Amino acid sequence: MSGAVKHYNWRTKTNWGDRLGPLLLERFAGISSVWAPFPEAQIVTVGSVLQLMPWDWPGIIAGAGKLRRDSPFKYGSHTQIMALRGPLTARGVTGSYALGDPGLLAPELLGQLPVKEHALGILPHWFDKKLEHRTEFRRYDPLIIHADEDPLEVVRKIGSCRKLVTSSLHGVIVADAFHIPRRVEQMDLSRKDTNFKFMDYGGSIRMRFRFGITEMPKWQRIEDRQHEIYDVFRDIEGRLR
Repeated sequence: MSGAVKHYNWRTKTNWGDRLGPLLLERFAGISSVWAPFPEAQIVTVGSVLQLMPWDWPGIIAGAGKLRRDSPFKYGSHTQIMALRGPLTARGVTGSYALGDPGLLAPELLGQLPVKEHALGILPHWFDKKLEHRTEFRRYDPLIIHADEDPLEVVRKIGSCRKLVTSSLHGVIVADAFHIPRRVEQMDLSRKDTNFKFMDYGGSIRMRFRFGITEMPKWQRIEDRQHEIYDVFRDIEGRLR
């Protein structure tokens, strides 16, 4: 497909996860993109952004989710829903679509898988100023990964760790994609968000979301979601012609 499509994501330099969308779109759909505000965009892929979507927006949703349980999701007959992040976002939404977050494909953005160099990585959410300083984790000499780093570098660093402690949803998702045990820590923002987005993603891999426990989902469930999202991205180009 010639030319760049208009892609919406939460536009910030502080959150690496929101910047994965254009990279995934180019890698798996062969489509280059430029950022556009939601009313002008043709597609949205990654992020807790559907509450920002205009009524009956005539674009493609390929894996995004809502921020909170009570967030509005104003889709209509013109909205093309190809994938939603999880079953809580999808509640009440009719039609045929995949479930899963496109971030599960992020390791394939790298040329080769990272070498396991670090026993523990710590990845705070961009709003979280406390996690990297917690003494119970610092004693393991962890690799500190910051949310404002280049998204490919964040993915590489996650993959270089044997375990991950994070308050970032996409930290959890990419750790799962690398099959790395991860532990989710709560922060003020996640309480404000009622942890909906974590539970939504957890539902997509049939795993109950819990704070403060190191765990890892069953690999088959991750692979199932990866295959679904991969197929969605392969079909996107035909939808945008």
